[in-house]
Amino acid sequence: MDLAYMTLHGNGDFQQLFAQQARREDSEIELDLAALYLAGEEYPNLDLAHYLNLLDRIATEVDEAAAKVEGETSLVDSLNRYFFDLQGYSGNAADYYNPDNSYLNRVLDTRQGIPITLAVIYLEICRRLGIAAHGVGLPGHFIIALEDLDLFLDPFNGGQLLSAADCRRLVQDLFGTHFPWREEFLAAYTKHEILFRMLTNLKAIYARNRDYRRGASALGKMSLINSAPWIYREMAWCYYQIGENQRAITCIEQYLATEDNSEDATEARQQMLSLWHSISQAG
Repeated sequence: MDLAYMTLHGNGDFQQLFAQQARREDSEIELDLAALYLAGEEYPNLDLAHYLNLLDRIATEVDEAAAKVEGETSLVDSLNRYFFDLQGYSGNAADYYNPDNSYLNRVLDTRQGIPITLAVIYLEICRRLGIAAHGVGLPGHFIIALEDLDLFLDPFNGGQLLSAADCRRLVQDLFGTHFPWREEFLAAYTKHEILFRMLTNLKAIYARNRDYRRGASALGKMSLINSAPWIYREMAWCYYQIGENQRAITCIEQYLATEDNSEDATEARQQMLSLWHSISQAG
C-alpha cells in the first residue's frame, strides 16, 4: 500500500475504504488494512501508517531474533516468544464484550483482544515473515493453523499449541453433545469470512448494549460480504429502534426481494405497511 495514498486518504471515509476492500477478490484483500478501516469508523483519527509500521516492526524484530536461533521451527518459536511472552498479547477475558476488543488499533494499543482480532494480528505478522498460516473458525472460538507444523495455535490463550484432537475436545468442552464435531470445522477461513466474523462479533456486542445505530452500521458492512436475507431483516429492526423508518423500509424491501415466499416475509410486509403508515402520519 502506498503510504502517500494513506496520508491523503487515511482519515477520510473509512466506511467507503472498507467497502472497497470487502468487494475485492479474496486474494486481493489486504486484511490488516481492511481490519483497520473497520476500526476507523469508530476511531476517525486512526493513523493507518502508524499501525502498519508497528506490524512491520514486530515482524522485523522477530526475524532478527530468529536469525540467532538454529532449527526449522525457530521463526515460529521466536514469534511466539515475542508476541505472547515479551509483548504480552493475550485474551481479554475480564472485559470480553468490550467493543474495543474487535478494533485492531485498540488491540495493538492494549495488547488485549478476542480470539479473532488477536489472530488477525498474528496472521499478518506471519504473512510478513513468510510463515504459512491461516485462520480457523471453530464454533465459539477462533484459532490459527500453522501449516508447516501441522499444528494449531490458540492466540487467546497465550499461544497454546493444539493438535486436531485438541481442537475437537475444545469444541466439545464449549458445547458438549449439542454440537456434534465435523471435520470441516478445521477448514481454512477466507479473508471475507474473517471480516464477516469480526463484524458478527461487533453486531452481537452492539445488540447486547442496545446500541442499534452501531448495530445497523455493522450489519451494513456485513451485507457487503454476504447478502443473506436475515442481515437486512436485522438491519431493518435496528433502524426501526432508532426511529429511522425510511431506512427500515428500504431494508425490508431488500429482505423481501429474496424471501418473498416465506412465512416471515408476510410479517415483514405487515411491518413495512405499518412503517409507511407511521411516516404518512408524521408528514
